Amino acid sequence: MYLVHTARATWSTHRVRPVGGCPVCHPLPPDSAAGTGPLAAGPRPLPDPAVLRGPNPRTGAGRMREALYDERFGPVRALFRAEDLASCLTSAFVTDGRAVDDGGYGRGQDFVSSERIALFESVERYAGMRPTGRRTVLRAPFRALGPDRALDPERLGLPDPAHHGHPASRSVPYTPELELDWVYGWSLTHRRVLAVPEHVAYWDVPGDRPRVVYESSNGCGLGNSPEEAVLHGLFEVAERDAFLMAWYPATPLPRVRPPAGDPEVAWLADRAATAGYELLLLDATNDFAVPAVVAVCRYRGTHPDAPRVLLAAGAHHDPRTAIRSAVAEVVTNVLEAPRRARAEGCPRDPRRLRPMLERPDLVVTLDDHVGLNALPEAAPRLEFLFADTPLRSVAETWPGAPEPVTDLSVLLDATVRRLAGTGLEVIAVDQTEPGLRDRLGLYCAKVIVPGSLPMTFGHVNHRTRGLPRLLDVPHRLGRTGRPLRHRDLPLHPHPFP
Repeated sequence: MYLVHTARATWSTHRVRPVGGCPVCHPLPPDSAAGTGPLAAGPRPLPDPAVLRGPNPRTGAGRMREALYDERFGPVRALFRAEDLASCLTSAFVTDGRAVDDGGYGRGQDFVSSERIALFESVERYAGMRPTGRRTVLRAPFRALGPDRALDPERLGLPDPAHHGHPASRSVPYTPELELDWVYGWSLTHRRVLAVPEHVAYWDVPGDRPRVVYESSNGCGLGNSPEEAVLHGLFEVAERDAFLMAWYPATPLPRVRPPAGDPEVAWLADRAATAGYELLLLDATNDFAVPAVVAVCRYRGTHPDAPRVLLAAGAHHDPRTAIRSAVAEVVTNVLEAPRRARAEGCPRDPRRLRPMLERPDLVVTLDDHVGLNALPEAAPRLEFLFADTPLRSVAETWPGAPEPVTDLSVLLDATVRRLAGTGLEVIAVDQTEPGLRDRLGLYCAKVIVPGSLPMTFGHVNHRTRGLPRLLDVPHRLGRTGRPLRHRDLPLHPHPFP
């Protein structure tokens, strides 16, 4: 399309691409159990065992921008760069008709690489919001489907009934008779088709159909193959589960010495120190057995309004990659904190946040979660992070890790079987948008592990009921002297960014 701007005597060129779900240019085929098959079906040899990404010549930086970015028609409608943070940061916003900007964020040593990462994440966000590959047709109550055909929503952890009807609540009370929309997924554990609630498989489905849980992009993965997308979605589930498994019971974690010989982590720690923050690494690995790290930046300066504590997490087959990811995110958040305090609406204004110390139901947004726990007055609830626990090296914390990987499918299958041994099922929903798959060779998947702790925002939406792992696993890991009871949990709003 050639657009003429008569008032400016200029013109611009745009491409209109088919959008999955558009009734004119790309109507969707109906979702069906018969059309759902194994997402992990063949060998995926790796050229570099340390990366866990297959080759894809179609995803070079220029090709990604050409395929995704158009300021008028999208799917990526805006690209922004931030030059004053720990690394080059690029934001790639995907609006898709939504009132709120959302999209991907990329960090790198230069803007070419950070833009490419941001565009990758924008694809993940775009495909994870709503169905763009198949049209949802199954509508039924769980009681009519039964556990052989559908995932029981109670296995996902339901919101606290005390918050039903709260203005910030995103869900309705669940009963097996409640009629829901369902999409078909694949249980990698039991190798069978299984329907899951549409609003669990996609985190921003339009319309006013009932939702029984708040769901975020937690577990959405992107890859150069279906197996790759599932594996990285599973790592994200492990990361958030590990973080919340430590946060909700407030159990101290072993400390980890920053890896020797990693210049990126050392440089990021120096950047944090320049801003007045001390970096601390904690081992949050739990029964998922995926190396998981919590990175903590604690303020040691004298400025009265500086955020006192900021956190981030990472999980990966290679613990050094998990550390690098967590440290990059927390240090970026440290350097971005002054900007967030001055942003429109002053989302990190301490005067706005302090009432939330006594009224956690006022915590609604991500800024609320992070800002509240960065207040000096919130220090007592974070003190467990700074316990005098054993300090170990990376090699002592994760002996033998990472194990060499030559085939990504082998690693995925071993991870699924290991989780099955702990009673956890891995379910994946194919979120791939066909146009992006055909142009870029990219696949998207939502990974759901019933029984894991889901990341939610808005404290009234937190999901801790009906998840016995939250009460049992800390004891099995030796973090508590006995199995917990729900009334033992502090359940403060989490500080996850």
